[in-house]
Amino acid sequence: MNRKNYPVRRVFVIDEFSIIIAMCLAITIRYDGDLIQFHILHSGLYMYILLTLCIFHVIVFYIYDLRKPSIFEQDPFENLITVAKSRFILLAMCMLYLYVAQRGVQTSRVVVGLLFVFSVIIDYALRIIYRHHHIRRFGLGVKRHVLKVSYPYPDEESLRKTIIEGSYDDLLILQDGASQDELTAVMKAADRIGIRAYCSLMAGYYTARSGIVTDIKSYASIPISVRKDKFHLFGIEYSIGRTEEAVLHVIRHAKELSGKYVCFSNVHTSVMARENPEYAHVLNGSAFTFPDGNPIAVLQRKRGLSGADRIAGPDFMEHMFRNTQDGKLSHYFYGSKQETLDRLKENLEKRYPGIVIKGMYSPPFRKLSEEEDKEHVEMINAAGADIVWIGLGAPKQEKWMKDHEDKIDGIMMGVGAGFDFHAGTIKRAPDWIQKIGFEWLYRLFQDPSRLIKRYFITNIKFFWYIAMESLKKGC
Repeated sequence: MNRKNYPVRRVFVIDEFSIIIAMCLAITIRYDGDLIQFHILHSGLYMYILLTLCIFHVIVFYIYDLRKPSIFEQDPFENLITVAKSRFILLAMCMLYLYVAQRGVQTSRVVVGLLFVFSVIIDYALRIIYRHHHIRRFGLGVKRHVLKVSYPYPDEESLRKTIIEGSYDDLLILQDGASQDELTAVMKAADRIGIRAYCSLMAGYYTARSGIVTDIKSYASIPISVRKDKFHLFGIEYSIGRTEEAVLHVIRHAKELSGKYVCFSNVHTSVMARENPEYAHVLNGSAFTFPDGNPIAVLQRKRGLSGADRIAGPDFMEHMFRNTQDGKLSHYFYGSKQETLDRLKENLEKRYPGIVIKGMYSPPFRKLSEEEDKEHVEMINAAGADIVWIGLGAPKQEKWMKDHEDKIDGIMMGVGAGFDFHAGTIKRAPDWIQKIGFEWLYRLFQDPSRLIKRYFITNIKFFWYIAMESLKKGC
């Protein structure tokens, strides 16, 4: 969004107005509408509190609210969480000040409670109404019409013609392994044409994507490898990182990782590993075991590990598909149903043109004989894929990958329901639900008969085991 369209002052006024209205409603309910009695006994106190709230709100707004994405960038649920946290901080600061000033004892707890509830509801409602009005009137900023060119670049006249005919505002130049002279030539052509040009960032042959560029010592940089140190939980050695840097690391080390396997362990599988040391051994035998569960990622961050994030199997797949559209790495899919594989192939070729799929196979839903297993290994290896996606479900897929370590010519990735998500046979939770860690609840509503026992029992066990480990450390 264009920053000029961010009405910061108007949002601030909305917040102040909601505090005043919330206070009036809280007082009216607390004193049953007897405003004469209220005016005689308490008006001075609550005017003082209201003034304190309005002053402290200036501090909270500029220190907390403005550090968050704007109300236009946040979805409605994120807006609600921001408002609730902001009001909690504001009331906590105000109450602390009143008790220091020895006026807190005189304050009605009912008024304070109602004030919090009403201020959140009113402010949230006004913000959403204003957000809707502003977006409808101004949109989410000026959308630029961008022309993307990759190597080999068009000559200057062809480029000029394309820009004029397409009414492009900006030019994005992908380096794509072009020499410095070729890159300089197209940049000078953009100067002469008079269009604003942007140049992609490269790390080796990798073109940097949004979300991976990080400021380090005032330099825009790209993480190119996963940390060697591990996060230990329930006997599992979790790798630490973010999705895009994990994908980039695998791409850069594809040859040396061939024959190895990668796991994505969530709350359910971590509990399984806690109760089954053999399964924990399988997870720890991987090249990487990433935390495919928000609670595990939260524990990593609480431990003070920088750059620790949830690396979900479906997200990893999406980034890998996007970053291998150039055909430098190929894919094979082993698992799931044939109908799912058919839809998966159709979706991937449509969404990621250029992706190379060497094969797909749906194995029988039973234990394979040694002969059948050998045939499957030969079939996969004959395809010659660099990445072999395994969708057999946990813990079967992890055990299968461990049994076939160094037998499969490619990097094995155990992604469970990732096949279904990308095939569209199972709908994934919206981003805002994923952000707050309730994707498991969304999936539970989709398939309650199968998942209710798994989620409720394992989730309870997970937090019980966490509590037990905390007590042991405290002793």
